[in-house]
Amino acid sequence: MPEERKPVDITATDAILNIVSRVIFYLIILLFILIAALLIVLAFYSLWATVTALPVVKLDSLFEAIGFTTVSSAVFELARTMFDEELKSTVKMNAPRKIRHFISRFMTVIIISLSIEFLTMVFRFSHKADEFVYLLQSAAVAAGIALVFVAWSYFNKTSVGVEEWENKAPTLQSEK
Repeated sequence: MPEERKPVDITATDAILNIVSRVIFYLIILLFILIAALLIVLAFYSLWATVTALPVVKLDSLFEAIGFTTVSSAVFELARTMFDEELKSTVKMNAPRKIRHFISRFMTVIIISLSIEFLTMVFRFSHKADEFVYLLQSAAVAAGIALVFVAWSYFNKTSVGVEEWENKAPTLQSEK
């Protein structure tokens, strides 16, 4: 006959996992902030290269600065979203709602960042005759932005039904 197991103290295990989870999230957020800061330094460096080259206009350095700034903004916003949703928030949301809220915040930043990158690519490639052919890449980025937006919209539309179902599930269980 197998030995009976003692019940695991779930509250102690939950407390330990909660502490470990919080420490890991703080480390990830710190790394994202450091990466964002490094990208800002690189943006200033590229901008400085543009300014010191005057009166010659170095558009490549200027576009690099815009790119670094855009990516830095997205990385920092991801860190902020993780902090707000995982560490700071005291609001207890159900899983589908929390996931949808987190993804919506993140997707907003991604779509805005990609849109800025698209505009930068169009401006850059349309001003150099030898790079004019790369406008197709810009169009591909625009198509990608549109696809991401459509997928995100579909996700939001379908996840609302899951939220409603999950909110009704406890009342259905109590009725049985």
